[in-house]
Amino acid sequence: MRPTTRLRACALSISLLIPSALSHSLLVGVVISGKNYHGYDPRPGAVNFADRVGWLTTAADQGFVSPAGYDTPDIVCHRGGTPPPAHAPVRSGDRIKVQWNGWPEGHRGPVLSYLAPCDAATTAAAGDGCASVNKTRLAWTKIDEGAPGLFLPDTPPPGDWASNHLATNNNSWEVGLPLGLAPGPYVLRHEIIALHYAAQPGGAQNYPLCVNLWVEGPAALDNSKTTQPFDLAAGIPAMRMYKATDPGILINISQPLTKSYVIPGPPVGANANPVPVLSQAAPGYTAQGAPVVVTQGSVTVPYSPAVQTEAPVPAR
Repeated sequence: MRPTTRLRACALSISLLIPSALSHSLLVGVVISGKNYHGYDPRPGAVNFADRVGWLTTAADQGFVSPAGYDTPDIVCHRGGTPPPAHAPVRSGDRIKVQWNGWPEGHRGPVLSYLAPCDAATTAAAGDGCASVNKTRLAWTKIDEGAPGLFLPDTPPPGDWASNHLATNNNSWEVGLPLGLAPGPYVLRHEIIALHYAAQPGGAQNYPLCVNLWVEGPAALDNSKTTQPFDLAAGIPAMRMYKATDPGILINISQPLTKSYVIPGPPVGANANPVPVLSQAAPGYTAQGAPVVVTQGSVTVPYSPAVQTEAPVPAR
């Protein structure tokens, strides 16, 4: 092969790799009790549903938040995160199937989920649920951290991670809501932390995405599980969750782990209801869900453009 031809072939090979290297992901939506609720697509030209429950973000590149942003509002619900007026109705104890639009196989790391209530201390307008919530005031309690038992010593690198199971499970993850949640508005914060560049300071990649929920009451009781109230008292702001030097953030996963992986962030809250990795099921739905809006504190009505204003789409 002539040098010029070889160079062109090499360039073509690199160009074919670039999309997969730069293509990250976004939250398409969530499935609850067989009904689908829309997420938000920040890509230029994307068509978004007015009744979405996913938070708006300005991450048009489907990219990440680096450790440099851990103490900024970007880490709460991604870059430019803004809540919608609509909420997905759910019951305490339900499973929420979070659907991503894809996940790169090489982006390995933990899958985390947090829950925060929207109340008088966090919202600007009383009685609208999470629609006017100040994201920096939300106090988050971890409800899932991707089965720490999978991170075993001396696992061949780069290891078996929760993100692997998410990717092979139709790019989805099941989040179990705790039993004993008080009715009302909440934000679900779902996150993947990619560690493929985490051996160098600032190399970890956080993908936090948020969804508005309205907890209507308890799901059908499962006597095998606790019905004690879920403890939200220890919730913390997202800007205090991680540090760039945390052992689960600054880590070389290309080498065998000499001890169990330390999952970043606070511990899972008492009486949580996580879905084990090996019990995860791919999402499927039979109908489009009907989101609700909060009108008077604890009163909800079906979403209607007549009673809400869609958050503005940011300039590209």
